Amino acid sequence: MSALSHTMGGDLDLSGTGGVAVVSGAEQTRQALLRRLCTNAGAYIWQPDYGAGLPARVGSVMDEAGIRALVLEQMQAEAGVDQTQPVTVTVTNPKVGVYLLAISYTDATTGAVQELTLTT
Repeated sequence: MSALSHTMGGDLDLSGTGGVAVVSGAEQTRQALLRRLCTNAGAYIWQPDYGAGLPARVGSVMDEAGIRALVLEQMQAEAGVDQTQPVTVTVTNPKVGVYLLAISYTDATTGAVQELTLTT
């Protein structure tokens, strides 16, 4: 199965020929996860539990355990993540005012372990 390629925070991606790009496999799952993690909960009226709203947390007091739990909950809801394999969520503070969120999961389509990293 494939989907339209969309880089979070931007517009639909274009193909090399100028049409709308299509994405599948591990890249489709990566884009879906970024969209899920960056969408505010309740933003989709037909799916009120969709979204983690991570960008809205920038500037607030860091709750590492809460972030970890929220991300794990959202990862369980994503069809592209192999639910039989462990998901690892690590929050680190490499320097003052900067946090790094590293997620390791197994892609359900390819069976390959994938890494997704977000930083503030």
